[in-house]
Amino acid sequence: MPIARSLPCIALKVDSDIYLIDPGEGCQARMFKAGLSPLKVKAVFITHSHGDHYLGLPGLLQSMTLSDRRDPLVVVAPRSMREALSALFKTGFTRPGFRVELRELVADVVYADSKVSVRGFPVDHGVEAYGLHVTVGKKTLCYTGDTAPCPSVIENCRGVDVLIHEATFTSLHSEEAHEQKHSTALDAAEAALKAGAKLLVLFHISARHGDEEVFIDAYRVFKNTVVATDRLVLVL
Repeated sequence: MPIARSLPCIALKVDSDIYLIDPGEGCQARMFKAGLSPLKVKAVFITHSHGDHYLGLPGLLQSMTLSDRRDPLVVVAPRSMREALSALFKTGFTRPGFRVELRELVADVVYADSKVSVRGFPVDHGVEAYGLHVTVGKKTLCYTGDTAPCPSVIENCRGVDVLIHEATFTSLHSEEAHEQKHSTALDAAEAALKAGAKLLVLFHISARHGDEEVFIDAYRVFKNTVVATDRLVLVL
């Protein structure tokens, strides 16, 4: 719930192009405040079907239409989510004024253009869910989406420049986290250490935790850690 922090939405900006990951509710408002135009979004990636990771998409599509977008948009999502979006478009409740190409998110390369390459890998969240490995030139980034600790994160994120790892709880609530198929900040730090990531970004944090306690939980294992805040900007 967006009590202390906004819901998920990550914008990867490469030159003038934007690639969105998990457009949660309110994503377009934060994009406007950050000076990011919806017309510059080339592709959107949705890692799983929980509402906090996609409910910002319908409004974003409508704003694109109102802004007279003409360029096609690629939306990549797991099969069930892709089918739901297709059905939504057919109802007419959300009617983009441009072509939306729906692609299935799988454990493989799901998108590539001259600037980025995006590969999905499975994670453990109780529903069909994926993490993303993104290559931009010589830089690499991994995003776990929502997941309990699992070997696939370590296997697919080895040596990345940035690992954005969910950290819903601190280790004081590890039992609750794992029952809900989430990770703690300590879990994220251990994954970053085992994967050999250069920078760990803690993300998807419960409103019950402050930034400092989340940071301390991870820092004792992985020193190069930052806690994500709304409109945080990182330069790769």
